[in-house]
Amino acid sequence: MRPLFNSAELRHVLVLAAPIALMQTGMVLYGTVATVFAGRIGPEAIATVGLAGSTYFLLFIVVMGILLGIDPLSSQAFGAGRHQECSEVLAHAVVLGLAAVLPVFLALSGAASWFALVGIAPEIARGAAAYLNIMRWGLFSSVLFVSCRQYLQTLNVTRPQLAAVVGGNLLNAALDYSLMFGNWGAPRLGVIGAAYAFLAANAFMFLVVAAAAWGRVRHSRYRWTGLRMDVFRQLLRVGVPSGLQMLAEVGAFGLATMLCGRLGAMAAAAHQIVLNLASLSYMVPLGVSYAAAVRVGQGLGRGQPSAAARSGYAALFTGVAFMSLTSLAYVLMPRSILGLYTTDPAVTELGIRLLAVAAFFQVFDGAQVVLTGALRGTGETRIPMLANAVGYWAIGLPVGVFLAFPCGRGAWGLWIGLCIGLCSVALSLLFAWRRRARRLLELAQRGSD
Repeated sequence: MRPLFNSAELRHVLVLAAPIALMQTGMVLYGTVATVFAGRIGPEAIATVGLAGSTYFLLFIVVMGILLGIDPLSSQAFGAGRHQECSEVLAHAVVLGLAAVLPVFLALSGAASWFALVGIAPEIARGAAAYLNIMRWGLFSSVLFVSCRQYLQTLNVTRPQLAAVVGGNLLNAALDYSLMFGNWGAPRLGVIGAAYAFLAANAFMFLVVAAAAWGRVRHSRYRWTGLRMDVFRQLLRVGVPSGLQMLAEVGAFGLATMLCGRLGAMAAAAHQIVLNLASLSYMVPLGVSYAAAVRVGQGLGRGQPSAAARSGYAALFTGVAFMSLTSLAYVLMPRSILGLYTTDPAVTELGIRLLAVAAFFQVFDGAQVVLTGALRGTGETRIPMLANAVGYWAIGLPVGVFLAFPCGRGAWGLWIGLCIGLCSVALSLLFAWRRRARRLLELAQRGSD
């Protein structure tokens, strides 16, 4: 049996993960550009963009998680050479995603009522609700984009997605600059201009990846023969726990964003800036996580369980190594990094304290997301769901709320709680992956590899 750490497999993971990580980073840059431009307007504008973006993503995340059921089903079929089956998975995922996104659209339509119920500061809630009334129309193109993106990744195709995100970011930045500030003859719309920019960029990205996916489907000679309930059941079996796992994780940070909205514009702005920075660094191990799911799934599809185990460990090494570097940057250059977002002294000082917490949990964050992907490649999504539900909602958030409000620690207390929850999730998933990898290696020793 070959050693667990394999340089050849590490190269395979890096080749697949690098463009996916760049693509994921590009996705977050939409919010980063809007946040940076909003910072030139003021803390209230930053809080508005952050609250709207967090709410949108919080509700969309379950649908996105369901679509992650594509990963193990299509990658294992691809590893076994069943290309038509990959196309069939995509077709059913599109139908499922469009059906699932309708209640999200309705929920975003009533955002103003939800914000009032939570107690968000009125000046922030009004702007965020108006922002979401525009953003919600991007849900449909988002579902189609994610479906095509996941399908292409399972075929080891990444260039069209990367081109779509690069082009989308350029379009988004140009439209943010023109519509938010009234440049190049456009109307001055303030933060609402960023919502229109988001819609246009989303539509562009979908068109690019849809063209690439359609070409692969045609090449596979797949023919639609009607809906198959067994395919829907497989997608839901894997995807629903993935969606709930992502909801538990993103929901915890989304609730923290809303709670910071109760602390005022300064706390909300500092929280949003550091959350955006943490999200940016998270995108690289998230890309590695997708690569882990694909490589583990393809290894199992080829009947090579030891290769699947090596893929998971190579991905874990890559994610942890990168997040160690970002942790170091956050510790050594906090003021310079925060200066890219704001010049407000109060926001900067609180941001430095929050960024120190983010620096501490970087390695744990990278480990947990990569391990989630590796487990998903084997078809296991319930364990990550339970780990996130317990880690964030039974441990992290209760501690954070206690520190923030009864103890008077504010946003910093919330981040301490989130950090504790995140670390517990990472340790739980590491234990689960080690057990799963051991089983794969035992299977290989019995002569299946």
